[in-house]
Amino acid sequence: MSKIYFTSDLHFSHKNIAKFCPQFRPFDNVEQMDEFLIRTWNETVTPEDTVYNLGDFSFAHDHKLIERVLSRLNGQHHLIYGNHDHVIRQHADFFRSQTKHDGHPLLSSIRPYLKLKLPEIKNTLVLFHYPIQEWDGCYQGWYHLYGHLHDRMAEIKGRALNVGFDLHGRFLTAEDVDKFLCELPKISYFCEAGLKANSPEEAAELVSWKLAQLNQV
Repeated sequence: MSKIYFTSDLHFSHKNIAKFCPQFRPFDNVEQMDEFLIRTWNETVTPEDTVYNLGDFSFAHDHKLIERVLSRLNGQHHLIYGNHDHVIRQHADFFRSQTKHDGHPLLSSIRPYLKLKLPEIKNTLVLFHYPIQEWDGCYQGWYHLYGHLHDRMAEIKGRALNVGFDLHGRFLTAEDVDKFLCELPKISYFCEAGLKANSPEEAAELVSWKLAQLNQV
């Protein structure tokens, strides 16, 4: 039976990422790291499986180098754009149109944001590279999956999870996500008091005060 996996921030071809996030990257050079990531992917993902990758796939500046890695990865690969995916963005049509060894496109889809309904866990997921404090459906208990923070977690309440490789050291299944999030509370901000002002000038003062308070200035 096919499976669904989630990951983020693999950072292929990034020679310094092992210095910043050494926990699951104990390598002396980027070639060793890339081969390890490819092996880890293919030992986990079969050609029949699906991976939702929440961005920052590669630091390579040549789209052909990115193609070489993508062509070796099993399964349907859906990419949510991260802030370092500009080369993929520039060559998006190429990556969607080229077929790899298992018959799937190099990238089955490429987009900045995805709302995904998964019957396996009977919930809807909001996928975005960056953490969102108040995401679509948070008050209904929808899950929010993000990346970008590598081995850190955003300090936001509710059913939100960083699926980054540098945090987990593995790819997460839909069941893993559900286990992390299903018991957490639904979050609603509808009843929170807003800033009340009697004029635009007073509103400006309140906004400045609130920003200073939030940033402890």
